[in-house]
Amino acid sequence: MPSPLAANINDGILIDMSSVKGVSYDAAKDIVTVGTGQKWRDVYTQLDLYNRSVVGGRVLDVGVGGLILGCGLSYLSDLYGLACDNVVNYGVVLANGSLLNANATSNSDLWWALKGGGNNFGIVTSFTLSTHPVHEVWGGVKIYSLNQTLDVLHAMSEYQSNPNKDPYANIFTQVFTTNSTIGVVLTLVYLKPTVAPPAFKPFYSIPTINDTTRLQTLTQLMGGQNVPPIPRFDWFTTSFKPSASLYTHLNNLIATAPELQTLTSVTAGALALALQPISTSVVHAGRARGGNALGLQATNQTWFALDVGHYFAADDTTAHTAMRGLLARIETLTQSNGSYLEYEFMNDASYDQDVLGHYGGENLRRLRAVRARYDPDSVFQRLVPGGFKLGG
Repeated sequence: MPSPLAANINDGILIDMSSVKGVSYDAAKDIVTVGTGQKWRDVYTQLDLYNRSVVGGRVLDVGVGGLILGCGLSYLSDLYGLACDNVVNYGVVLANGSLLNANATSNSDLWWALKGGGNNFGIVTSFTLSTHPVHEVWGGVKIYSLNQTLDVLHAMSEYQSNPNKDPYANIFTQVFTTNSTIGVVLTLVYLKPTVAPPAFKPFYSIPTINDTTRLQTLTQLMGGQNVPPIPRFDWFTTSFKPSASLYTHLNNLIATAPELQTLTSVTAGALALALQPISTSVVHAGRARGGNALGLQATNQTWFALDVGHYFAADDTTAHTAMRGLLARIETLTQSNGSYLEYEFMNDASYDQDVLGHYGGENLRRLRAVRARYDPDSVFQRLVPGGFKLGG
């Protein structure tokens, strides 16, 4: 997440976690213990030796710690929940220097709070994660022209509205609104070695510009997904209940929004829309694994992100203000037709979004109570100013 000071600090002490590594797989218990400083590439590569995987990041160069503490969305989430739901144990150093374990039976309130609560409680040094029998998959990327956006969005609506949605199927859609040479990028992942499964039928009739779908390992598939080399990013997030009519209105709104001209006027300014389908099974899987702090409604939903990239720091405020204006238009639309949902996905949120406040009042009170117990002097509020804070 591009949140200033969430992982660094000016004129303060920086604790570098990059050397806190290690990937230790326990085949008898089907768990793996991972150091916070690892990247997902290292974790998946080790588990590939055993034909296992974990609920983790979708881009190999993303770090383990930040993704899990923000909750973490995965291609395995329909089956097993979010990344945070699959943490069996957190190793945590508290502000007083003590080291403890947080799990379902020991410090269970902290275990719950760390599942979406960010960097408010301590320094997490290790994650023990459940592993799952996922190795060979079918999938890849289908690329469409920008003028096919509405066709893809309507296919998404059909895919999301299936009452018997296949939990082994997962998609991720990106619309590069300001770059017609890229267009629409649809990532398909089927967590079994089944070619062209029926779950993705709504997309098969749409002609593609390019198609890389094939049988491969999940790690190989994710290896083809990279962050573009643009020096400055800002993201915003919102969520809503999907429908074909909403996607039609959303497509029209974004195509005509005046903020697009502002974004493209800055040096190397580019906007991408990210649509991430979340099924009710994701929510139910999280609850079955002890629950989390997110306050999710058990309904089919889309976690939507606005991603802007540009070149110079001098344009940060201009880009941020334009993005906030565009987000306001989108949320006015979803609120007006009753599709708006409160939840904000921390991993995709901008620094001034009230992520924790959108978890719901009761969950926010519980998080603050956990903070008072484990960090009574509010060290991680006062001396770690970045990230999404609990306040109060």
